[in-house]
Amino acid sequence: MLTLALSRDTDGDYLHVLDGDFSSLRDERFDLILSAFAFDNISTRERKVRLLSGLRELLAPSGVLVNVVSTPEIYTNEWVTFTTRAFPENRNARCGDVVKIITCDNSDDRPVEDILWTDQEYQSAYVESGLNLIHCEAPLASGNEGIEWKSETKIAPWRIYILGSN
Repeated sequence: MLTLALSRDTDGDYLHVLDGDFSSLRDERFDLILSAFAFDNISTRERKVRLLSGLRELLAPSGVLVNVVSTPEIYTNEWVTFTTRAFPENRNARCGDVVKIITCDNSDDRPVEDILWTDQEYQSAYVESGLNLIHCEAPLASGNEGIEWKSETKIAPWRIYILGSN
């Protein structure tokens, strides 16, 4: 991903952070940190809290962490770009369980494995890691996009958390 990013943005400043080791950034503070779907794949609460705490420490005093995650509903409904039809066991999954989904907008039909987490558990982990919930969105399609949506106008597949440090 770093190679791809640098090929598209040669002036960019990119850094590979190994498994939550933020020590190379210990003198840095950021106004904005974006995490898009990374927490969908982190298996334990303890690890999530540790990583969230590390990200919190990197925030500038008025900085925000934007954490975009999949909702539990993404794994039990049908979507224009995702299917869960082959995985009825997702319906019985509990927080922390592995769930599967297939992306439909490319030729790779191998399932993706994620870890199911609820809004309540995310919010609890944010508190434990010293983060303050500023705002939360669960965006829906309006239906006016010119796309024949399946669930997207009624059920939010993603949740966007805007967080600050306490």
